[in-house]
Amino acid sequence: MMKPTFLSTLIIPALVATSGIALANEANEEGNVKEASYLSHAPQGTFHSDSLTGNQVRSSVENDEDIGTINDLIIDEDGKINAVVVGVGGFLGMGEKNVAIEWESLELVKEEDGEDYVISVNASEEALQEAQEYQRNDDEGLHTERDTEMNNSQD
Repeated sequence: MMKPTFLSTLIIPALVATSGIALANEANEEGNVKEASYLSHAPQGTFHSDSLTGNQVRSSVENDEDIGTINDLIIDEDGKINAVVVGVGGFLGMGEKNVAIEWESLELVKEEDGEDYVISVNASEEALQEAQEYQRNDDEGLHTERDTEMNNSQD
């Protein structure tokens, strides 16, 4: 009785793999699958996500005072940044809440050294603390291995 079970565990993955290869070849023949392209440098006018995450957001209405830290980016399926999630309030990470600020509301200016950005928003710290808290809905969208690792480390 063991042989049929053992054979089926070998045959089913082989059939699935074969059908996947056939579908991939069919898609290539129709031109629906784009070949991978590679960069050796970031194109002019672009930046890396770590240029934003972890950086302070300054208030343009409060003499450029730091009012929060960018904790995350909200990116659509086309790769466009819709909003940044800013941690406001609290002390040493305690009591902090996240507020999502729409990308268009931010002003990015390169620092004098040309390396980093000064990120400003036309809002006060008080306004951000009074804003509705951003609740990340992990039940929708894509989950990444990093999300799983972060959630497991917080337990």
